[in-house]
Amino acid sequence: MTGTKNRNYLLGITGSIGSGKSTVTKLFSELGAVRISSDEIAKQFTDPNTPIKEELKQIFGESIFDPNGSPIKAKIAEIAFSEPEKLKKMNSLIHPLVRKEFHEQLAKIPTENIIAWEVPLLFETDAHTLCDGKLCVTVSHDVAWERVKARGGMTREDFDKRNLAQMDLEKKKALSDFVIPNDNSTEELKKNIKSVYETIKIAAKELK
Repeated sequence: MTGTKNRNYLLGITGSIGSGKSTVTKLFSELGAVRISSDEIAKQFTDPNTPIKEELKQIFGESIFDPNGSPIKAKIAEIAFSEPEKLKKMNSLIHPLVRKEFHEQLAKIPTENIIAWEVPLLFETDAHTLCDGKLCVTVSHDVAWERVKARGGMTREDFDKRNLAQMDLEKKKALSDFVIPNDNSTEELKKNIKSVYETIKIAAKELK
């Protein structure tokens, strides 16, 4: 953010695993916000055509690749969240690449927009320092696990390890300007998002 007039309002959206960050970000986009997802950007770096295959091999070894030489995301996650040092190395490799792509996407967005930016590690990576507002999506641990389990591909042990690797939810809430619970109905969620969006629209006008 440059502090110049007629710029965008950047809202960083975070929360725990299974809280519904992506859903919340998409609902903001339905109201008129421009959506950017750091998760979606990051996934390209563990896709079959990843440009950092050799770097991943150096961190995790050959076992993370299938017979076709494509990274196995579940295997990467299993190792990363069991070995903190390797998780740290992976984050140091991927986060700057994600941030670079984010800035490239941001530069293409016309001014005077509200941008809903989904960032799981909003505070851990200091991404919040770029934002005009921070929003935390909350959900109970059990509800989060039920959602993650329904998606498949993760054990309860992996789920718990990933949660432990992130900042405590209460701390995220304390650092956020807005907190939206996502334990209830979709109608309730939409109502709360609309309320925050209207508040942000007023704040965004002050940036002009």
